[in-house]
Amino acid sequence: MSDLFLHSFLFGFATLISRALGLFRDILFAHYYGISAEYDAYLIAILFPFFLRKIFAEGALSSAFIPLFSRKEGKDAQVFFSTAIWATLICTGIIYLPVLFFSDSVAFILGSGLDKETIYLAGYLMKFTYPFIVFISLWAIVAGVLNNKDSYFIPAFAPSLSNISTIIFTAFSFMFVPQVLGPTIGFVVGGFLQFIFVMFFLKRYGMKITFDFNIKYLKQILVLMGPALLGVAISSLNSLVDTNIATWTGKGGVSTIQYALRIYQLPLGIFGVSVANSLLPKLSNAIKNENNTLFSKYLSESVSLLLFFTIPSALGMIFMGNGLVSLLYEHGSFGYEDTLITAKVLMAYAIGLPFYSLYGIFVKTYHSNLNTKFPTLVSVFMLLINIVLDIVFAIKFGVVGIALATSIAGFFGVIMVGYASIKKMKKSDFIEIFKIFLCGILMVIFILLFDNFVFSKMMVLMQLILAVTVFFISAYLFKVKTLEQALKILKLRRRK
Repeated sequence: MSDLFLHSFLFGFATLISRALGLFRDILFAHYYGISAEYDAYLIAILFPFFLRKIFAEGALSSAFIPLFSRKEGKDAQVFFSTAIWATLICTGIIYLPVLFFSDSVAFILGSGLDKETIYLAGYLMKFTYPFIVFISLWAIVAGVLNNKDSYFIPAFAPSLSNISTIIFTAFSFMFVPQVLGPTIGFVVGGFLQFIFVMFFLKRYGMKITFDFNIKYLKQILVLMGPALLGVAISSLNSLVDTNIATWTGKGGVSTIQYALRIYQLPLGIFGVSVANSLLPKLSNAIKNENNTLFSKYLSESVSLLLFFTIPSALGMIFMGNGLVSLLYEHGSFGYEDTLITAKVLMAYAIGLPFYSLYGIFVKTYHSNLNTKFPTLVSVFMLLINIVLDIVFAIKFGVVGIALATSIAGFFGVIMVGYASIKKMKKSDFIEIFKIFLCGILMVIFILLFDNFVFSKMMVLMQLILAVTVFFISAYLFKVKTLEQALKILKLRRRK
């Protein structure tokens, strides 16, 4: 039984809690704000921190920090950790100054299609949202240390505190002027709580933040982080381009994109990010120990594990899109017409779900080898494809075209970064993938047959539960190894 599966399961379970809370948060947003200019402004205000988050948190910094930290021991590891902390704190602190004084200009760049009032509101909110990136970047470094020590649940659970904070402040948003300032402050407070939470658990491993700062270690991080930084920045530009073009599709275009993304990112975050984050430390250690067999084993297991969850998730969102969006969002300020357009966007995004999940783990194979240059070139190519298709498809299909362009860019990206790894996969690996596809097809057949009985939200929920059941029963009958591993883990836990 693979420890990759176990650690991915723990990471995924903690992420599930966080994502479920995040989904509830978005249900509140839909109820209070619907598809509106005010919610557009909030989304623009948090977009820049999320863009920097990809650079200083889960993206380039983590890709450089974790492989290097895994090669440090004792005092060197402590000094390396503190160097990363202080360098990140200084960089993110300096960047806050231009945002503080020129937030309106930043808001205009991110949402050039918005009216003046919405841009002004977004700029005002951005002054409050930026500190989130400081806290979340420090959290990412601490999370990297914990992951390296095979602690996955705690770092993955920490974002739950951010969602809880936003939910509370959203519920009491009537006390703020403007009202959307409530969830904005909750967003920042949540980032602070997320960082403080993981710091409590860092002490267990004899690590702490000291005043140590080693220029040599900083150079090591920057050398590896440089190409990764460009790659992640380019990748994140996809989101910025999508959002900017969405502002030109009419009022609520940004909101529509984000509501669809929240559902789409639920399986992507739970499964894609969980496996990728569990995989990087293991690949790095396998390379450190020159164990090619273990490296290949982890890689093939991660591919099967991801596809086992993302293929049925994607098919479910494609064939149950209207029902899922209605079930989650259609109440309060969110109407039937909003459901129809959001569902179409969700279906277009869902096509790319398996591609982006696999893209994440194939990129980690390069990062574990301290190679961040090639993934950067692929990111440039994906960005160019996305920009061209965004413009063409947005004109023809509206906001739906933006999601479709993203999925197509993901397809080309995964082919490029995954080609070398796919060639090394065994025949048995492809048989497992075929079994998973077959289980997904059986699930779709059930969904289509059950559509005749769906006449309420309760029936949508029942359809979803039964569809998942059909998939798992099919996987059990076809003896899919991923399910067998999961059952072994559950049996082991029960015995303990």
